[in-house]
Amino acid sequence: MVFGDRKVEGIGSGVIADRNGYIITNNHVADDQASDITVYLIDGRTVPAATVWTDTDLDLSILKINADNLSVAEIGDSDKIQVGEAAIAIGNPLGLRFERSVTEGIISALNRTLPLDDQKFMEDLIQTDASINEGNSGGPLINSEAKVIGINTIKVSSAEGMGFAVPINIITPVIKSIIKNGKFDTPYLGIISGLDRESASLYDIKLDAGIYIYDIDKKGPAYKAGIRKGDVILEVDSKPVNTFTSLKQIIFNTGAGGTISIRYLDADKNMKTTSATLTASNT
Repeated sequence: MVFGDRKVEGIGSGVIADRNGYIITNNHVADDQASDITVYLIDGRTVPAATVWTDTDLDLSILKINADNLSVAEIGDSDKIQVGEAAIAIGNPLGLRFERSVTEGIISALNRTLPLDDQKFMEDLIQTDASINEGNSGGPLINSEAKVIGINTIKVSSAEGMGFAVPINIITPVIKSIIKNGKFDTPYLGIISGLDRESASLYDIKLDAGIYIYDIDKKGPAYKAGIRKGDVILEVDSKPVNTFTSLKQIIFNTGAGGTISIRYLDADKNMKTTSATLTASNT
C-alpha cells in the first residue's frame, strides 16, 4: 500500500529584525524543508515567506518576506541580562485565536542545558517563568526596555513556570550578515558534539570548565588542528568557553574563512594551543 506525501501544518511566532523583511523564528517552526509559509502581520496583511537560513542545533531560522512599512524589533544584549530581571514573552499561544499574547515573568536562570529526545542537548538557554506555550515558539523574550534578549523555544511540560529561550546574541552576527550580504555562510569547526559541565555529568564525565569534545569530524578544521575526542577546549581567541553555544557565538562572529586560536587540554592533561581556519558548512 502506497501513501502520498503527508503535509504537517503548524503555527509559531517570529521577530521582525529588519525593514527589508527578515524574520527570526525557530527551526522547528520553519526549517529548510518547510513550504507554503505564511506570515500574518499586525496590520492585517498576510504574506508568503521563504526560509533563508537555519540551524537545527540552535533551533533557529531566518525567514524572508517581501513587504514594506514593517515595524522592527529592537535587539538587546543577552550577555548583560541577570537573574531576577523582568522578562516578557510575546507570541501566539495555542494558535491564532490567542495571537500576540503577552505574558510577564522574570529571568529565572541562565546557561541552562536541556536534553532532547535524540541524545542531543540545547545549551546556554535562558530560563523564565513567563508563560510559554505551543505557538509561542519563535517569538521574542524581551526585557523591561522592550529589547529582544531571546527567542522563545521550549517549555518543560512536566512542570509549571519553566520556559526557555535561545539568547539573542548567538544569532546577531547571522542577521547582520544576511541584511548586509543577503546570506550567511555558516562557519564550520568540525566539532559534532561538545559537552559542558552540566551535560557532561549525564555521561559520568567530570568537567570543571570548558567544552569536552564528545564527537569530532575527522575531516574538519578542529581535527586537522590536532584536537581529538576527549580533549577539552578552554579558550577560543583568549575568551573562556564553557558552553557549546558560547563557542558557536565566537565562531559565528569570526565567520567562514577566519582563523581562531584554541587553548585546550588534551586527554593526557597537557595544555596546548593551536589554530584552526573555519570552513563554510555544507548544511
